[in-house]
Amino acid sequence: MTTETRIRESFAVQAHWCEKLGSPLTARLLAGLGEKLDRASQSGRRVLTWQGPPDALGDAVALRLAGALHGLARRGTYPELSALYPPNPLPDRDRLVQAALDIIKVADADVMGWLDHPPQTNEVARSAVLFPGLMQIAAETGLPLSLHEVGCSAGLNLVADRYAYRLGGVKAGMPGSPVVLAPEWSGAVPDGTDPVIVSRHGCDRNVLNVRDVEHAERIISYVWPDQADRMDRVIAALDLAGRDPPVVEQADAGDWIETVITDEAPSGVARVVLHSIAFQYFPEQVQRRITSRIETAGANASSAMPLAWLSFEQFGTKGPRLELRLWPGGATRVLATADAHCRSVHWC
Repeated sequence: MTTETRIRESFAVQAHWCEKLGSPLTARLLAGLGEKLDRASQSGRRVLTWQGPPDALGDAVALRLAGALHGLARRGTYPELSALYPPNPLPDRDRLVQAALDIIKVADADVMGWLDHPPQTNEVARSAVLFPGLMQIAAETGLPLSLHEVGCSAGLNLVADRYAYRLGGVKAGMPGSPVVLAPEWSGAVPDGTDPVIVSRHGCDRNVLNVRDVEHAERIISYVWPDQADRMDRVIAALDLAGRDPPVVEQADAGDWIETVITDEAPSGVARVVLHSIAFQYFPEQVQRRITSRIETAGANASSAMPLAWLSFEQFGTKGPRLELRLWPGGATRVLATADAHCRSVHWC
């Protein structure tokens, strides 16, 4: 398979997942671009000769291009493109793809800039599984929590306690919050009460600043444009996070964890390492370093200084699941399963 064939195939695969996850506009766009994108622009040549892994588990080239076009549509500079995006009706594929191809040529320099950045969706809905996981940790330890998130982008899930939740029959989180997460729920209801979060820190190799207008617009543009609930949610979450932003450092996840998760910890606080749909993107060496550091620190944990590892990650071909390891002890428990956008959650 040639490089170009592999890249075009990655567009088709991504289009399939967009359709399956409820974004027909993005599905039509990427399916058409995968067939018709040409080398008439610098952007087209760059995409079709991409040297890294083009798929969603690699460089996510299709989603980079989709984010660029959504960003340009939101800007309004090219009304012929904006007219094909919500709140306007879903266009037919040929019209949408031809408009995209035209804009890629006209706005070549802008599109090239977008291609430099990996998609960072900051999927706020994942707090619908992370927050009840934090409730569980708080209930079992009886302590306030200190959060440490790797691969957190702008840190919108680090402020999960600022959102409101309807988790089956349980209401949790901040009453009156403009961000309300109410996934379709099955199984048991989560145990515990709202956690007290005393500190929150994160790291990412490409940190986005929630108070930077350009960064915020990039975050919004990576959300699929025909999913109004996700769009509204990320905009509201950006506003909430911007009032008191979490501390997010630009760092390699392995380096950062080895620095912040030491064998010694303050008494009376439960440290929590967490991540969601991020670990799979780390190189294997980084994954091993993170695992080794957490397990070593866990071996030194006590009931007064517990350590938790809360992860919502892909589990083979079965979809994502929420796992918890809590030290002392450290046994792995599966708390929940859900789709990647947490539209539905099954609590185990």
